[in-house]
Amino acid sequence: MRAILKSCLLSIAVLTSAPALAADKAIIILDGSGSMWGQIDSKPKLEIARETLRKVLPTMRQELELGLMAYGHRKKGQCDDIELVVEPAPGTGEVITKAVAGMRFLGKTPLSAAVEQAATALRHTEEKATVILITDGVETCNPDPCAVGAALAEAGVDLTVHVVGFGLSKDEGRQVACLAENTGGRYIQATNAEELSAALNETISLPKETEEPKKVELPKASVAPAPKVAIGSGLAVEWSGPGGERDYVDLVPAGYEETNGEISYRYASEGRPLQLRAPGQVGTYEVRYVWAGPDRRHVLARSPVEVVDSEFALIPPPSVTTGQAFEVKWKGPANQGDYVDLVPAGHQETSGEISYFYVARDQASGPGKLQAPAEPGAYQLRYVLEAPDAKKVMISVPLVVTPATATIALPPKIGAGADVSVAWTGPRNSGDYIDLVPANFTETNGEISHFNIDSSEDGETGALRAPGTPGLYQVRYVMQAADDKRVLASQAVEVTAVDAMITAPESVTIGSRFEVEWNGPGSESDYVDLVPAGSSETNGELSFFYATGSGEEKRGMLQAPGKPGDYQTRYVQETTDGKKVLAARTVAVTPATATLAGPEATEIQTEFMVEWTGPANNGDYIDLVPAGHAEIGGEISFVYLPSGTAGGNAALKAPDQPGEYLIRYILTASDGPVMLESRSIAVQ
Repeated sequence: MRAILKSCLLSIAVLTSAPALAADKAIIILDGSGSMWGQIDSKPKLEIARETLRKVLPTMRQELELGLMAYGHRKKGQCDDIELVVEPAPGTGEVITKAVAGMRFLGKTPLSAAVEQAATALRHTEEKATVILITDGVETCNPDPCAVGAALAEAGVDLTVHVVGFGLSKDEGRQVACLAENTGGRYIQATNAEELSAALNETISLPKETEEPKKVELPKASVAPAPKVAIGSGLAVEWSGPGGERDYVDLVPAGYEETNGEISYRYASEGRPLQLRAPGQVGTYEVRYVWAGPDRRHVLARSPVEVVDSEFALIPPPSVTTGQAFEVKWKGPANQGDYVDLVPAGHQETSGEISYFYVARDQASGPGKLQAPAEPGAYQLRYVLEAPDAKKVMISVPLVVTPATATIALPPKIGAGADVSVAWTGPRNSGDYIDLVPANFTETNGEISHFNIDSSEDGETGALRAPGTPGLYQVRYVMQAADDKRVLASQAVEVTAVDAMITAPESVTIGSRFEVEWNGPGSESDYVDLVPAGSSETNGELSFFYATGSGEEKRGMLQAPGKPGDYQTRYVQETTDGKKVLAARTVAVTPATATLAGPEATEIQTEFMVEWTGPANNGDYIDLVPAGHAEIGGEISFVYLPSGTAGGNAALKAPDQPGEYLIRYILTASDGPVMLESRSIAVQ
């Protein structure tokens, strides 16, 4: 952790204060995406970034006009969430520190658009300027970082972009390094103590502005591929060179000068020989050794390769990771029963394949789809011919399946039963999912909570619900491969106990509606209910409302039952492992009274008036029923009472049959209607 923090401190300090990199104006772009909740040595990256900036900013030159831009810090899933938080100005260190301390981290990673906006804010067409991008992820919106860097360079302006890859893998770093290299800047990877040392040596030797830049001495390297290779075939390449961790050997069209956009590549650290993949188009290509130098990437060696046609061919992607569903182009006779399969290297049988697809004559050259296994290693693709007497392998192409990687990012502590947003990166295979399980849980089933990757609306975040029991848990990225499931990444999370509070009247009358204020987690499905005093059940409530809202909205209405007595209002939390009562308050339900006054007799089919008083709850009414009628319902005539009034007059209509009848006041309660008062009337 100290090495990581020191690396970040050094990288930012060098990029913002070293004379060779000094600029009239500069903007730091800070990644505010949800992935910054990911941890390095059990500490969230966002906390490391805050601490880094807090320590570095006071050491900068006071005359430097420095600003702060952020992305992904206000909204989830929005590529336009980019903001110039602090305008470039001298002496802004303290303002930037406070702004970073108050940032949220929850959105996407539109880093290319952010660099473009920073360049505009710096008026890069007029003045010398520097952009320092601190990112823990690759571009997740539309622009291509390499193209943006090239466009800024082609504009012929004095703008330099430096990129600090915060916890990025080698492959991820390659995707953003070109943004720096194309503008004459540097890509610095902040991941461990070794790279800290390299960054330190690199930056100490920086020349002063008055000196000529020191020329980088290029080391020697060589590549030795076969002079010819069939389309789609594996191409073994012997090489010599520095063998740096980020050095690689690639395959590109002849004359290609860029150090990105290659057809196929392998890192030198993978050993000798390296297996590249020939493209599906015949022509002249080059194999190159690319050195990740202290300033940028350099092509140290190149050798031509002729890609020729073949009767049988299998053309997979240049690289395949564990669990990946991938397309394979093919060439062959496409006889009935012919198929392409994936098997372990050296597998001789024409059965026991890991994955396969049948070729079809009407789909010559494919492509078909296969899925890689869960275990990385050496495999082979085969075209299997279905002959009258036996199956025959007509062509076998080596395939190296590399480990898939994933990341998980979420706050280290969450409240019991809370819904939490999880930011993730990973292979996105069909069937992959994010789950929540107890700490040290190793099975790939029996999860407490989960969501499928395919259900993610923005392709990089999803929601999990914490259990109701406090304790230590873990959130995991689980990959579904052709033959198995594997946990690719996990992050520990502590589920903490949560509190709730209920504020309600001490007493209410039967059937009345009353307001209850609450404070609690407010998770989806949490609710406030009314039950008899002493009830321990979390069902059969007399009245309830869902606990959603914030601030003054944390309130709702309950309705009292029709039976007087002691009851409880409760805050009930709905979690993945059941319901729990977090708070309760006793409410006394008291009797209500009503009066009725009207004529003692009336004629058939005439309208008559009834004077009444009563609670006038919403839904209360006065009805007319035959004498002796005890049921609620089946009335001859009725009228609803205006709620909120204490009394008034109501009109009823006499029936067409003479006899004895009852006028009744019916109160509506949460557990059903109740008759409060009745009065006889004779119909003549």
